[in-house]
Amino acid sequence: MTWRPVTAGKADARRKREPRPQNHQRPSVAMVSHEYFPGESFDAHCDGLGCDGLGCDSMGVMRRHRFPFSIHTEYLLWSLDAVELPALVTTSPAGTALEDTGRLDQSGTSILFGGTGVGDEMRSGARVTLSWGISSCGDGFELSGLGVFEDSESFRDGRGLLARPVFDTGSNSESAMLIAHPDFLAGSVSIQVDSELYAFDALRRQRLCTSSCDQLDLLVGYRHGRLDESLRIDQVGAFTAAQGQIISGTTQTLFDDFQAENRFHGAQIGLHYLRRCRSHSTFNAMAKLGFGVNQAEARINGQTTNTVPGAGSSTFTGGLLAQSTNIGSYDESEFSVIPELGVMFTTRLDRYIELSIGYNVIIWSNTLRVADMIDRNVSQFPPEVPSGTLDPSFQFETDTFIAHGLSFGAVVSF
Repeated sequence: MTWRPVTAGKADARRKREPRPQNHQRPSVAMVSHEYFPGESFDAHCDGLGCDGLGCDSMGVMRRHRFPFSIHTEYLLWSLDAVELPALVTTSPAGTALEDTGRLDQSGTSILFGGTGVGDEMRSGARVTLSWGISSCGDGFELSGLGVFEDSESFRDGRGLLARPVFDTGSNSESAMLIAHPDFLAGSVSIQVDSELYAFDALRRQRLCTSSCDQLDLLVGYRHGRLDESLRIDQVGAFTAAQGQIISGTTQTLFDDFQAENRFHGAQIGLHYLRRCRSHSTFNAMAKLGFGVNQAEARINGQTTNTVPGAGSSTFTGGLLAQSTNIGSYDESEFSVIPELGVMFTTRLDRYIELSIGYNVIIWSNTLRVADMIDRNVSQFPPEVPSGTLDPSFQFETDTFIAHGLSFGAVVSF
């Protein structure tokens, strides 16, 4: 049996529809958007839920629209760790005794170059980062390369009284090789110090935690680093008066050349935190640790050429600090770590472009520095034959290197 309601009359069993006005419009229904436009603010949602409270791809009632690719280009204004050189060029007051000229143990001696750090001024560089996603949860890959370009610290002097200070192991005392002296020698010296830094990352990004305004990513991958430093000293002198067996007009040119190269290869792990702020901005903090092997190579070279009027030229291996006792190529591999810390603020111009400003610091352990290659002990002066303690010598010594600075950039998403 089927039950149906009973009405008073079939004609009134159904309610008659009233005719609609001619200009009647349906009431509008607000559509809920599930796409996040990067320029919009998240302030209303930022404190509602903790990590993973919204799922990997949700933002409250809105879901963020993700671009699969982005390119981040940055101008770097960085400083590299100073090269701590020993005193390389000195001078003395006029009238100083010949045997005391330029010696570091004399009160009147002035250091013209060396004895302090050089090459730590701010310099330009660049960094380019390419990112692409592989899932709606924010997972993806990242390639990044940076370069802090080569910078040269130069010195040149041709004054009338110049010397290069050393420690004479034969006499066990401070000494100096004269470059110029008003009584019998005219000469000059030039020095150039170069350094540059490059690094490369290949990373896998894995989303660990997300909320309406915060996200935390795990970074795992490969890191490469390259640090090069060099020092070259060129010296030229002409005898204006005879000195013992050296006749007037004899010239002497010599150079010392030191080059240090570091190549790091290793694994890397890190974390990247992002916080969405007001006014379409974000705060980013990053910490990474690279660990692996640093391959260091030292190259030392030097040469002296004497030219005697009417007798031609003679060339000898070795200068003053680079002699046959330490000239050569040396290499060594050591375990090394490269931690990197950074912070960055971004602000969005439209849904495709962001501007960024940040600060980073890189610390590199067990690096070969060019200053550590220099031995100022000498047992003979060019072109004398090596004798005695056979100095200068070379020993591998490593040090910690630090680079840091500001970055200014733009991110383009597509």
